[in-house]
Amino acid sequence: IEYKHTWARNVINVLRIAALTLINFSDDPLQHSNDFLADGKKLLKKDIEESGRFKASVYCFFFSFVAYIFCNYDYARDLTKTRWKIEKGLHLRYMVNEASYFDALLSIALAQRTKEDEWQKHALECYEKVRRNIDVMPHRILIMETEMDVMMGQTKDAIGNYDKAINAAKESELIHEEAIANERAGDFCLSQGDVRASNYYGKAYNLYLQWGAEGKADNLKKKSL
Repeated sequence: IEYKHTWARNVINVLRIAALTLINFSDDPLQHSNDFLADGKKLLKKDIEESGRFKASVYCFFFSFVAYIFCNYDYARDLTKTRWKIEKGLHLRYMVNEASYFDALLSIALAQRTKEDEWQKHALECYEKVRRNIDVMPHRILIMETEMDVMMGQTKDAIGNYDKAINAAKESELIHEEAIANERAGDFCLSQGDVRASNYYGKAYNLYLQWGAEGKADNLKKKSL
């Protein structure tokens, strides 16, 4: 019983750090200098050393998710690689479908940034994992396919496809994923010198605020100025 209580407290603490980072509650002692990921890595190191590998994999997922949201792709990459390594020795994995989806989005972002084949391969592998799930949400398939097309340089129908993904995300009522889809559309427009970037960024900003992620909204505002 004590183990279960400790496990629950630890997971809640991880969620708390992630949530406070998203809303930018900067006077929290665990977010000194806003370096919540440094604290996360300390927790990870401790749990790995103590053989708390499943718990460590959960930490990796949530911290890498927040890092992706903030476009801290290097942090997200390091934590995701750590999670993959940990999961090789696990029979039980946490939030497999969600992890594969965000792994795909991160891999696409890294492939676009680094031009490395390794990340294109990871993106395709993660996409196939998500696609095989019978319960997959349509907007996730649409945003992954659109992002992969852009990754491969097939941009002719990108705006229309981003709009389809955004509309599908809106129907899913997952505000943060609708925000992400708008932000990625804004990123694409910005890369093409398309003035519609500000419209997508504006929608993403409002959606992040609606989600309660004031810290991310401020981050996006600075990024898109």
